[in-house]
Amino acid sequence: RATTTTNLKRHKAVKHEGVRYPCDQCDYQATESRHLQQHKVSQHDGCKFQCDQCNFQAATKTYLKMHKKTKHEGIVYPCDQCDYKASTSGNLKSHIKVNHDGVRYPCDQCPFKGRLLQHL
Repeated sequence: RATTTTNLKRHKAVKHEGVRYPCDQCDYQATESRHLQQHKVSQHDGCKFQCDQCNFQAATKTYLKMHKKTKHEGIVYPCDQCDYKASTSGNLKSHIKVNHDGVRYPCDQCPFKGRLLQHL
């Protein structure tokens, strides 16, 4: 079951309509355009952002910023209902919605039971 209407729409497009975003440089096919963009940056453009505190390299400034916050500044977002700790407030919100709120939208074309599309 999907946790949001957006996830349900994405599930139907990927699983039932065969929507794919192919890479023009290799055989990779993404199920979302943003995943194709992330793939191209990380696999074909190389990592361009070096952490100044360790050997970590990120493909985007956003990933480097998140790395620094969680690994070097100790910023985490703990769940108040279990031991889970998220690296972003958005990830914590998704975790709570999926694991503690029980919000679900069933697919009308198959027995889709995933909590989030990216977990399938």
